[in-house]
Amino acid sequence: MERTLRENNGGEVNLQFKLLSAIGIIIIVAGHCYQGGISLAYEWFPPYSFNLALLVFISGYFYKPTHEEHFVKYIGKRAKRLIIPAYLWNIVYGLFVLLMSNFGYTIGGKVNPYNLFLMPFVDGEAFVYNLGSWFVYPLFCVCVFNVLFRRLLKLVKLDKEFLIMIIYLVIGLVGIQISINLSLTEKKGLLLLLLRTMFFLPCFQLGRFYKASLEKHDKLNSIAYFAIIFGVQLIILTFFKDIDYSPSKSNGFDNGFIIPYLTALTGIAFWLRISKLLAPIIKNWKFIRLIADNTYSIMIHHMLGFMCVKWLFYLVSVITPLFADFKIHSLKTSVWYFYLPNGVKQYCLLYLAGGIFVPILIKKLCDFAIKPIKKKINTLKQKNQKSVKQS
Repeated sequence: MERTLRENNGGEVNLQFKLLSAIGIIIIVAGHCYQGGISLAYEWFPPYSFNLALLVFISGYFYKPTHEEHFVKYIGKRAKRLIIPAYLWNIVYGLFVLLMSNFGYTIGGKVNPYNLFLMPFVDGEAFVYNLGSWFVYPLFCVCVFNVLFRRLLKLVKLDKEFLIMIIYLVIGLVGIQISINLSLTEKKGLLLLLLRTMFFLPCFQLGRFYKASLEKHDKLNSIAYFAIIFGVQLIILTFFKDIDYSPSKSNGFDNGFIIPYLTALTGIAFWLRISKLLAPIIKNWKFIRLIADNTYSIMIHHMLGFMCVKWLFYLVSVITPLFADFKIHSLKTSVWYFYLPNGVKQYCLLYLAGGIFVPILIKKLCDFAIKPIKKKINTLKQKNQKSVKQS
């Protein structure tokens, strides 16, 4: 019988979902660099038809109803975990844009109070190098709305997972329909934040619903399981074209309001079973844990990781005869310029590696720098607590 693989290591670790998280973030980063020079069943499950929904699904899976008893504390923790670091990094990247402008780089918007403090919530992409951070803010809004709404339902004894699933799905469908009815220029500001949040709500609840109600029944033979998924996906691919969509801009919903959630469901279901099958083989592989434990940093910094690879190509082109066709102007004016020697797209694997491991390095360096500060703060707290007890 297939089951979720867990391991106690100073706390419960769900290896299946660790692997699923690693797969999810790799798919997202690869989607920003020509699929990273590899194919992860993209012909069947186009990444932009499910990738962000998968990450939100994982977040919902780990939501605990006990948060509703201490919802203020929960919201505070989510803000500390999601919003505050994103805001701080937004300031850092604003300064980085100013610095790079001295070297002829025109990537990134103006550094002003709006782009530093308000833009992250209503757009998130002004400084470009950290454009992946836009995802953090609607996810935070989903977390806040979810815990408050559940708290309200609990008061009237209607906190049923299936009911919440239906309500959130309706909200998401309405959000997609509004997005379809509006032009791209109309979807901006707080409205864009609202539409992003509405879209993610059903994905979040699907994770919670799977954890609470479906996981214990997820025992179908894998051959039958994949036959159903591929059958459904084949029907979708036959009758609907361009099933990719963009939650960041809340557009691309050309196939109506149902198909985006259906493709999200098939994509999630496919990788959910793949991760379940691979977890006993990979087990507690440190490489996978390293990626899975740093998805936040990867989401924020992967564009900078791409830039690091481009700077390496540029450096080689300067000091050697190689890569003479490297376009310096494009490097300085567009974050979407990817130099591929002789047009070989397999070189995108280097960008994928840079987009994954440069952010991990940034996280490790930050942890190393902050560790003495945390230690000092904890020491001061302990001293204060002792002095209070003695008094």
